[in-house]
Amino acid sequence: MKTISIKLFFGIVIVTAIVYQSVAFYAYYQKSKAGIATLLKENIQTNMINLKHIIEKNIKVDNVNNIVANLDNYVASSEIMQDVHIVNNHKKLLYSSDRENSIAHKNTRCVQISKTLESDIFSEECYYFPIKLHEKLRPYYYYTYVYTNKDYIDSLLKRQVEKYTILFTLLTFVFLLLLWFTLKNFIITPLKELKHYAYYSENPPTNFFIQEIESIRYSLSMTFRRMKQEQEKLYNLSTKDPLSGLYNRLSLIEKINWLIAQSKRTKEGFTLIFLDLDDFKNINDTYGHEFGDMVLKEISEVIQSSLRSNDIISRFGGDEFVIILPNVTDITNTVEVLTKLQQKLFMPICHQEFTYNTTSSMGVVIYPKDGDNATSLLKNADIAMYKSKALGKNNFSFFTNELNKELKEKLHIKSMIELALKNNGFELHYQPQVDVATGKITGCEALIRMIDPIEGVVPPYKFIPIAEKNNLIVPLGQWILKEATSQLKKWENTPFSDLKLSINVSALELNHEDFIKSVKESIKDIDHSKLCIELTESVLMNNFKKDLPKIHQLKEMGLTLSLDDFGTGYSSLSYLKNIPFDFLKIDKSFIDDILEDPKDKMFVQIIIDIAQTMNLTVVAEGVELKGQLTMLEQLGCDIYQGYYCSKPLKCEEFEKLFFSHKCYN
Repeated sequence: MKTISIKLFFGIVIVTAIVYQSVAFYAYYQKSKAGIATLLKENIQTNMINLKHIIEKNIKVDNVNNIVANLDNYVASSEIMQDVHIVNNHKKLLYSSDRENSIAHKNTRCVQISKTLESDIFSEECYYFPIKLHEKLRPYYYYTYVYTNKDYIDSLLKRQVEKYTILFTLLTFVFLLLLWFTLKNFIITPLKELKHYAYYSENPPTNFFIQEIESIRYSLSMTFRRMKQEQEKLYNLSTKDPLSGLYNRLSLIEKINWLIAQSKRTKEGFTLIFLDLDDFKNINDTYGHEFGDMVLKEISEVIQSSLRSNDIISRFGGDEFVIILPNVTDITNTVEVLTKLQQKLFMPICHQEFTYNTTSSMGVVIYPKDGDNATSLLKNADIAMYKSKALGKNNFSFFTNELNKELKEKLHIKSMIELALKNNGFELHYQPQVDVATGKITGCEALIRMIDPIEGVVPPYKFIPIAEKNNLIVPLGQWILKEATSQLKKWENTPFSDLKLSINVSALELNHEDFIKSVKESIKDIDHSKLCIELTESVLMNNFKKDLPKIHQLKEMGLTLSLDDFGTGYSSLSYLKNIPFDFLKIDKSFIDDILEDPKDKMFVQIIIDIAQTMNLTVVAEGVELKGQLTMLEQLGCDIYQGYYCSKPLKCEEFEKLFFSHKCYN
């Protein structure tokens, strides 16, 4: 459908109104003209009837003078009648009121008096009536012709036309003026305001007089209000974290970039803090995600209440938060903020029947010293945060170049592990386990070594923690299991067939869903009793209830179990009670000072007594001196391992050592 402007529309309305008024004026004019004609015709008819009466009365008595006087008087006093003629049967003019100009009767077609009201007075020129007389019974007639004053009649009509034309013009002007004023103030202007409001969504107009337009204004206002609310919701969804209400990652990056641009102008830096809650995963695992979300909300509120109003806080993801302190680069001020945050976050959080104390690890960077863009600042703050984790958590660390070098080294080792897994770059070394009483090698512990083509042998303490942190310990553990069982298979039907081979299993390996399946697959071709699985107390502490069924499965397969690093954990006796261990290994930390520190000697004696009571074989780790071995023998230790006998050896060297019997007392 084709559209037109409101001005054109109302122009059409005005033209239509003018045409309608013109038609109405014409109709009214015709009606007024008919009224004038009726009055004129009635006047003429009345005068003619009076004239007829006068003429009939006077002509019978042949009183011509009286007729003439009356006729002259009527014509002189009447504005309608212009002339009166009286003619006989022969059309001879007997009388004319205009005797000077009318010397003969005008032979004009006239309307009889009886048809006066039916005639058109504006087009007829005269009217007549006959007078019947008798002469000796013979009738004869006189005819009276009354001529109308056309000028007077036309002037009446002209004055009426002029009168109504002026009146119509004035009324039309007033009507158009009022119509335009009404349309402009109540329709056109409001619609223009609505158009501007609808286009720019600003300067909302006030209430309108016209109900329909006011309804449109109200609808637009409500629509824009809803749109604004939706825009705010969308903005919050795109810039705010829905759980905490803090800035999300995308908004944080924008804020950092804005601060960097501002800092380049003002030459003032800022401090960025990367905060990670310690062991937050335990909350979700223990209390559920609902409680975890509640804790995150509480933490968000605590952080907000601990900082200035212009400080920027973001929930970076999960249990990670990023805090920016604009215009703060002084280390003393930053430490005050960090200390305050630590104190506030350590307060217990209570929810229903649960209470939880949170701690956090924080990494700190300062712009521009520690990075010149958002990516480098966040990366370096993350590095510093993990340094805090490594220092025992609930701590904070400032980024340094040394930390960056340390991270690069860790990344390098990680890539070395991945490459070694692909290219068979690992090998097992075996450390003898020696019977204290006989001095014979009864077993060994398989210890992994990484062989790098450039750096040579990489010790486990360098790559094992990195493998655990990057989830590489599972494939590494599977490789150790396969390699160890393969070696046991090679030792079958040889002098080494009675040796027990121990391997260490990490918490990540034990928790892996395919761990039991991998063990079953690996030991199917060997004597199960020859393989010993060593578990540390730290492994058992992570998820004891979940891991206990798996440990019992290992025992049911016929494997032997060893509790490693006994005495360094928190629930040693509980583990001994619930898990069917075969061996109990005393940690090296107790052996180091057994000769000098009576307490260490007492602890070792207690451990040996507990093991003997529970019918467990005791293995002492880290034996390096003959005196240590002698003391262990006196205390009743069964087996020892350590550098006093040998360091971990390659398989060929271990086999040579076994045959040389160098491990006797």
